[in-house]
Amino acid sequence: MTLARLAGPIRRWLYAGGTRQDRLRDPDAVIAVVDLRPGMVIADLGPGAGHFTLRLARAVEPNGVVYALDASRSTLDDLRRAADQRGITTLRPVPVRRDHLDIPEPVDLLFVSATYHHLPDPPNYFAEARTHLRPGARVAILESRREGLLARWRGRHASSPRRVVREMTDAGYRLSATHDVVRGYWYGLFEVGH
Repeated sequence: MTLARLAGPIRRWLYAGGTRQDRLRDPDAVIAVVDLRPGMVIADLGPGAGHFTLRLARAVEPNGVVYALDASRSTLDDLRRAADQRGITTLRPVPVRRDHLDIPEPVDLLFVSATYHHLPDPPNYFAEARTHLRPGARVAILESRREGLLARWRGRHASSPRRVVREMTDAGYRLSATHDVVRGYWYGLFEVGH
């Protein structure tokens, strides 16, 4: 029997994480949480195929900017082509290293979807990232839950919500809200602590 066939409470007890399909099922609900406005400047860390990135770029039109930040040049090239095909002019691909964030200008929102677990040292990474945030900026982290009896084996591409909150607090942030919009995923919004 596969894990997916088990009843919900039993499945979550064994492993509470979500799949890529879960994360991409309702992208508009994910984007709605961050309350975007035209003219905002956003950084999307680890945009992948751009499922959220292109929606972010549309939301800040006509004069906003979305910086797609990735270590993979081919990912950024593919994303640029996808934006061009859709007539999106607010997207700016930016190559970055995995261990250091560099954004061309301070941002209103740093969006991190299914990327947190790839960072080698999240507390230091996000402590340094504070220099790239405008006053009142937020960091949105959407991450598969690494919880449950089988999380040690099944949760390689996930993070414990407690760990994320602890590390972000250590980096100088405070959790301002959580949202339950994606099955198996934890979605938290952080602000620079006071």
